[in-house]
Amino acid sequence: MKFRNLIWCLLAVLALASCKEEDDAVEEYANWQATNDTYYSNLVSETKQKIDKGQTTWSLLPCYTMPEEYYTFGYSDYVVVEKLEQGGGSTSPFLTDSVTVHYQGRLLPSASYLRGYIFDQSYSGTFDPITATPSKFVVGSLVKGFSTALMHMHRGDRWRIYIPYQLAYGSATRTGIPAYSTLIFELQLEDFWRKTIGDRD
Repeated sequence: MKFRNLIWCLLAVLALASCKEEDDAVEEYANWQATNDTYYSNLVSETKQKIDKGQTTWSLLPCYTMPEEYYTFGYSDYVVVEKLEQGGGSTSPFLTDSVTVHYQGRLLPSASYLRGYIFDQSYSGTFDPITATPSKFVVGSLVKGFSTALMHMHRGDRWRIYIPYQLAYGSATRTGIPAYSTLIFELQLEDFWRKTIGDRD
């Protein structure tokens, strides 16, 4: 009888542990769409106020696909940019150009990741531009928000960019990225080339 009671106790403990794991998985990104909508709407509003006060390190970039006559300050059409370091270049990549970049992408803070889950990066450990090997992409192959930012950057610029889920993966889920996720990148443009010419601009 005691043995049977012990078995039941063990099963109960395992069941509770299993429920706890499931609860944690559900709560990690609880109310995620609403959380991201509120965060990004507030961020755009705060950024506009900074710009109006003359701060030059913050920008709102309209998505490259939005015609100029429709520019508004609707939060989901804009990429928010914080300029961390200014490079030495004077030209920017086109949509068809190839770029080499250093980057780290993270989500908004969540239950287990107080600084936001890092879902991708081009380097290991702490970023060091001398030892890190940049990644190469065609600008137009990336999510709209990332492409939009790149087409305003100059060589050597290092920015922190905030991309609303509407200009990223929307309602789709990607590895490490839940649906409706704001993407935050630290991004440095190393170099770029004209795809049609094959020469460095």
